[in-house]
Amino acid sequence: MQRWGEETYGDPCRECGYRWSISEADALAVIATAPDRFAGLLAGRDGTGRSPDLDWDAREYVWHVADNLRIWAERLSALTPGGTLDVVPYDQDDLAGVRGYRNMPLVAALWSVGRSAAIWGALWPTVPPDGRLIHPESGAMDRRQVLVQVTHDTAHHLVDVERSH
Repeated sequence: MQRWGEETYGDPCRECGYRWSISEADALAVIATAPDRFAGLLAGRDGTGRSPDLDWDAREYVWHVADNLRIWAERLSALTPGGTLDVVPYDQDDLAGVRGYRNMPLVAALWSVGRSAAIWGALWPTVPPDGRLIHPESGAMDRRQVLVQVTHDTAHHLVDVERSH
């Protein structure tokens, strides 16, 4: 079992407290509830608040989570039983620039993260348990490892958005 997440961020995560031993049900719940949690954290705001120690404003983190959820769902959807899929990594800052996170409205980011979370809920039961994604940085990943890594990204950025008021 690869331990890239724990080795990179700590267990629990040094910044957000995420525990990598999270159950599958709890991880899926984090993803499913993230859109409402983002909306609640940003109610009455335009999303441009930024913590001085973070690179992006709150809205940009919502966009990032939406894209990250969707990209990993697309990767998982390509798995076949017993198969492997090589993952081509992307630079999150390059993607933010190309997509124009800084210029896109919060309402659209919240819509997008809602759709991306719904895709996860619909896709997850169909992901073969014996498929593997091969990522050049984090190594071979089974479906649980993908789930906990993507859930960490979501949970971590919920904390970032909370700090960005």
